[in-house]
Amino acid sequence: MPSASDKKLAKLRRDYEAAKAQIQALGYVIPGTVQKRQYRCGKPNCRCITKGLLHGPYYQWTRKISGKTVNISLDMESAKKVKEWIQNNRRLRTLCRRLENTSLAVLQTSTTMRKT
Repeated sequence: MPSASDKKLAKLRRDYEAAKAQIQALGYVIPGTVQKRQYRCGKPNCRCITKGLLHGPYYQWTRKISGKTVNISLDMESAKKVKEWIQNNRRLRTLCRRLENTSLAVLQTSTTMRKT
């Protein structure tokens, strides 16, 4: 009959393998955010002032490159794709934390550890 720690280790292995499978199923991943923007130009006779109809929508992908913020304009189709890839990136980060936590739990379960 397996001990309690053997059962816990088996469950942790299953959780670890499940997270790995979810990572493998992810599509493309990129960091950043996509924002939809609409503007008022300020020309006194423009529709954005007279009728309240703003210009746009314009989509921008914002991310950091070497510590600097970079904005890239996107069309609507590209914005949808980039949003999906950003969601994949967030999911990847969550799954990596799950792998780390599971690995730590396996270590704690299978070894005797002491703080020094």
